[in-house]
Amino acid sequence: MQNESTNVGAWAFIGLIAVLIVLGLTTLFTSMTSVGTGQVGVVTNYGKVTGRELSEGLSWVTPWGIESATIYDVKTQKEETQSTAATKDLQDVNATLVLNYNLERGKVSEIHKQVGEKYKEVLIPQALNEVFKAASAKFTAQEMVTARPEVKKEAYDGLKNRLEKYGINVQDLSITNLAFSQAFNTSIEQTQVAQQEVLRTKQELERVRVEAEKTVAAATAAAEAQRLQQQTLTPELLEKMRIESQNEAIKKWNGALPTYATGGSGTFFNIPAGR
Repeated sequence: MQNESTNVGAWAFIGLIAVLIVLGLTTLFTSMTSVGTGQVGVVTNYGKVTGRELSEGLSWVTPWGIESATIYDVKTQKEETQSTAATKDLQDVNATLVLNYNLERGKVSEIHKQVGEKYKEVLIPQALNEVFKAASAKFTAQEMVTARPEVKKEAYDGLKNRLEKYGINVQDLSITNLAFSQAFNTSIEQTQVAQQEVLRTKQELERVRVEAEKTVAAATAAAEAQRLQQQTLTPELLEKMRIESQNEAIKKWNGALPTYATGGSGTFFNIPAGR
């Protein structure tokens, strides 16, 4: 009987040890939380945000469901959405908005408290659409194309004001694939054709102007040359030219004098001399 009591006591002791080991291991594993690289764990106590954020690696929380950790990614993330808006001149415009952002360490608990794990679906698409609509309303359709950096800055600043109060750091915003109505595209094409025609007309007028200037310049040069030539024809030069002309005529004379005869009417006829 004593041996049986001893055996029962031994088995009871072993069972107690086993239970304690199981409880210990369960407590150990339920109090361990692993946080990956580029992540943050938000600690809650019975669902209430404690404000404590866990960094990468193994961390400890109160076991048995008293405390738990919700893991958030704080690396750079990308969100893309399609948006439609109206411009200042009431033209419809469609665009693709691409946002690069990250959650700011130390403020993730605030996001968890105010919005929750589905902050992406709740905050970002709505914010992108609203800031794009607000920015588009300040620019005409043509300015949406020609002043793209100003449009982007307007939307970027609006997005920062909306998201950073939640601890969402806006890194960059891209506005791509701008598309307008077919009627507007047609008007743009017609405007471009008209502008090209105006440019061609200006170029033709410029060519005519240059040609006219060349003609005036040539006439002016000719008149100036004639004026200078007249200034150089002094009496001495004219006399010299007359003498040279006479000498040239003498050289060409063959020595024969002209013969003249008088007709009945008193008309003189030049009768060439025989050679």
